[in-house]
Amino acid sequence: MKLSRRKFILIAGSSTVIVAAGKAAIDLDKMPSTAIAAWSESRQPELDIRKRVLSYAILAPNPHNMQPWIVDLRQPGQINLYCDRTRLLPQTDPFSRQILIGYGAFLELLDIAASAEGYRADITNFPQGEFGDRVDERPVASIRLVPDTKRERDPLFQQILHRRSTKVPFDRSKSLLPEHGQGLATAYSNSDCKLTIATDPARVRGLQGVLQSGMEIEMRTPRTHQESVDLMRIGASEVEQNRNGISLTGASISLGRLFGMVNRTKLADPTSSAFQSGVTMYRDITAATPAFAWITTSRNTRSTQLAVGRAYARLNLQATALGVAMHPMTQVLQEYAEMRALQRGFLAMLEIPAGHTVQMLVRLGYAERPGSFAPSGVVGFAVIVECYE
Repeated sequence: MKLSRRKFILIAGSSTVIVAAGKAAIDLDKMPSTAIAAWSESRQPELDIRKRVLSYAILAPNPHNMQPWIVDLRQPGQINLYCDRTRLLPQTDPFSRQILIGYGAFLELLDIAASAEGYRADITNFPQGEFGDRVDERPVASIRLVPDTKRERDPLFQQILHRRSTKVPFDRSKSLLPEHGQGLATAYSNSDCKLTIATDPARVRGLQGVLQSGMEIEMRTPRTHQESVDLMRIGASEVEQNRNGISLTGASISLGRLFGMVNRTKLADPTSSAFQSGVTMYRDITAATPAFAWITTSRNTRSTQLAVGRAYARLNLQATALGVAMHPMTQVLQEYAEMRALQRGFLAMLEIPAGHTVQMLVRLGYAERPGSFAPSGVVGFAVIVECYE
């Protein structure tokens, strides 16, 4: 059966929210408050436990903030989770490995939120079978929420509304504290998702170079860069209308738009100042990184990818609790032809065993200010399906 978006319930916080269209322009292209309402700690009562936990799950980290979640609540007491195949990344994520990692993060936040309600989440991955090389119409997971008076509230729950990816240069004068590295190592217990943290200066310099090269390959490969450009929401008005994708807001964006220096044509043109500014920005970001971490698995099944996402979500929440800034930069892990040579060198540098997969790669450090919240929880991006067509 084909899932329909004709009828939906929008979750933002733990209540139903209707977002009005056609809002006035916002001075200096600030992030619209309605676009990040789902991150608010002010939450209205909601009788359906499924909607309460889903209001946290939709805040999961996911590639390019695509938010491809489709949730079917037609069966009482059950959540069926699907993937919106119009919100995949065929150029930079051709096998949807990163998308599935995002779904794992979604499931982990859902489970953590269930613990705060005195429930456990009985999750069945791929109840109709795992995807092959391509995502299809079958469910990613089915979930039943079961009251469990013995279950304790997960301490990471209180970090969900504060979690974010900090995409800025980190403080070069501050190395990752050993106790923080140890704390990150305890974020999850799944031994199939091996976490490695690098703080050695020589190793860090090598990784800085790899990440810079990976970003430049993606940006200088027209089809992969165009995929990102097409998903950029430039200015507050576009963010207001499209709550997924890559948000570009703030005074500099406003001025750039005013003078015709920031638009999709300029951002896609390697000779433009807007493009060159992006290259310089990421060079500065990668150079200002005192530590890196990566998650490796011996298998690369779809269930493994979900497990990685669950582990990564906990790692991100633990970093938030410790005051450690985290920023995923996974260009070198992407599976397209132009990235293969760099990826081979990267795997050799880290001495990754043959057949193993580096699933996630992140920057670690300290930032004066946390990163901004990603737009989330709006019509068409967190959909509760009530019917089939």
